[in-house]
Amino acid sequence: MLNYKLNKGTLTVSLNGDIDHASAPGMRVFMDNLIKKESSLYTRFVMDLSRVTFMDSTAVGLIMGRYKLLKSLGKAVHFAEPSAVADKVLKVSGLYTIINTLK
Repeated sequence: MLNYKLNKGTLTVSLNGDIDHASAPGMRVFMDNLIKKESSLYTRFVMDLSRVTFMDSTAVGLIMGRYKLLKSLGKAVHFAEPSAVADKVLKVSGLYTIINTLK
């Protein structure tokens, strides 16, 4: 499940639950449509991962794909509050080397 909020030039998408081969395709379509539809209203995109309970390599692919799309649109990309599960996968995958976490 995904929720989003647009506030002062920041589009925040909250990813919840498991991100795996079953959930990622729907998340991808939702996020891509949102990113493109609202692109004139924000300069920063934040992925809130505080409620993620499981991530696998499919989640890494989902995040990388959105990162590439957002960068092509000239948007800054950040993580917010990764859960312990998400943090572990982000460290191992090296995603922290290209996407910063907001403090």
